[in-house]
Amino acid sequence: MKVWIETLHRKSGNKLAVKVMINGKKKQRALFEKNQKRQAKEYAASLRLKEPHLAMPADITFATAIKEYSKTVLSNELLAHETRLHMIAHLNHHIAPHISKEALTDYTYHDFKTTYIPALINSYGMRVKNAPGGKTTVERTNIKLGKKSIKDAVANFKLFVKYCLERKWVIDSAILEFKFNKNFFQGENTKAKWMPKYKDVVKLVTQQTDPLNKALFHTAAETGMRLNEILGLTYSDIDLKSKPALIYLNHSTDKWNNFRENFLKTASSKRRVEISKSLALILDGWMKSQTPKRAGQYRLVFGTVSKKMARRRVMKAADRLGIQWESGLSPFRKFSFSFLKDQQALTDKQIMQRFGWTNMNTPNKWYYRDLDTNKEVRLSAINKMLPN
Repeated sequence: MKVWIETLHRKSGNKLAVKVMINGKKKQRALFEKNQKRQAKEYAASLRLKEPHLAMPADITFATAIKEYSKTVLSNELLAHETRLHMIAHLNHHIAPHISKEALTDYTYHDFKTTYIPALINSYGMRVKNAPGGKTTVERTNIKLGKKSIKDAVANFKLFVKYCLERKWVIDSAILEFKFNKNFFQGENTKAKWMPKYKDVVKLVTQQTDPLNKALFHTAAETGMRLNEILGLTYSDIDLKSKPALIYLNHSTDKWNNFRENFLKTASSKRRVEISKSLALILDGWMKSQTPKRAGQYRLVFGTVSKKMARRRVMKAADRLGIQWESGLSPFRKFSFSFLKDQQALTDKQIMQRFGWTNMNTPNKWYYRDLDTNKEVRLSAINKMLPN
């Protein structure tokens, strides 16, 4: 890399140009007045200390960088297909529209903080609509982005910045240090986390006459498995001869209900779950009575069920019994964890292994709800706390 100062003869007066040459390519990096010779020399000296890609940054626009990043994300087979699509959706709908500069080198942390963040906070969410011919369209709604979507968008922006830096494209790395302060979302109205009542779960699970509903609801409520894990269960995953009977979690389905062999949400999700004798009998009866759908070499336990169908089944079943219910099968996972935690029959390590977690922070914050199963004991203890 060569750095030098060249005198340019102009009608308005001579100028001092600091130029750089790398691999035969020349570029002017700065222009000084004739009486600024010392400043020009200092700037040239600072360039000599830099890595070549910093001394002469490539002329990369955001449009080019986003195009290249999209190709890289979509071809990354280490990520689940829906994860790749999710990242690209954030890039196209919550990042690119709010970029205020054309070139990467011109974009600063100040631009990010004073233009991108406010624009993101005041932007609206997107909605996927079905179109004729099995196609879909994406349109912007009139609903403001929620807390999670804003955080996800910023996290994806940082991934984009990291990619640019890996390619040695110059962009202000200070963006990676941005953090929301703890009061940032103070005015955010978060939706209350709904949790079913214990007696409603028991009623919903035990009063099913449809064999599929009975097996599906009982499995979800007792094991706390994620829906895509339940729908990915195969006959070989269920060991009814073991004492106690066991369910081994190895597979799952994606958002389009496609079977994913040996693929789960996280590494810790690969686990085995002990089940009750009653659930073992229910599953045994269900598997013997049905003609299973196949996915390659595997026979699927709930192969005829899609995510949409599972949600519809639980909502209809709850409605028939006069039970208030929300969010399909997902409340069963919260219920299962909350019940086992209340009973204190399992250690934290055993609970983490059963639900596929690596720590108790998230479940304690977002999953646990007091099911009020110890009302008599609790009130008795309160009454005995002090003498009359």
